[in-house]
Amino acid sequence: MIDPLTDMRKMSVSLVKIEQDSRYILENLFVYYIYDMSEFMGWSPDQQGQYTFNHESLTPYWQERDHIPYFIHVDNELAGFALIRHYPANPAVFDIEQFFVLRKFKGNGVGKKALSLVVGKHPGTWQIRVLKENKAALKFWEAALTAIVGAKFEITLDIDIDLQMHFLRFDSPLISH
Repeated sequence: MIDPLTDMRKMSVSLVKIEQDSRYILENLFVYYIYDMSEFMGWSPDQQGQYTFNHESLTPYWQERDHIPYFIHVDNELAGFALIRHYPANPAVFDIEQFFVLRKFKGNGVGKKALSLVVGKHPGTWQIRVLKENKAALKFWEAALTAIVGAKFEITLDIDIDLQMHFLRFDSPLISH
């Protein structure tokens, strides 16, 4: 019998920069991200039972040089996305605006490997913002950062726009994979 966890560990995680002509795929996946976040944000589906979002919120990823969109792949299968930008309040800091891994791949190291790939491509000062209520995400980010930078990160609680969030801050050297 095949052990799915052992099988998953053999899989290759990679990042693929999202080109403009694949934006629609990101928009399709983004609805699942919105659904997952609805647990913490209190969002409801519309009258047709669909979660929606302002598609224009993704436009900077193809118009601004400091916004970088990636698909996360496991082998050749789409597994999620990572949306990276320079933080508007401090452009010297890389910020993970959104990060999403499909449930099929959660708990198998895919997110940790994808984060390692992302920060390895962009050495410098980083931050990750996590809603205060999202304890599972905070636990994930702490474990992922520990795997990358050890104990060399800090966690603070602050307000981002109008939401209380944990800020995880760290410096990333160039990481070879």
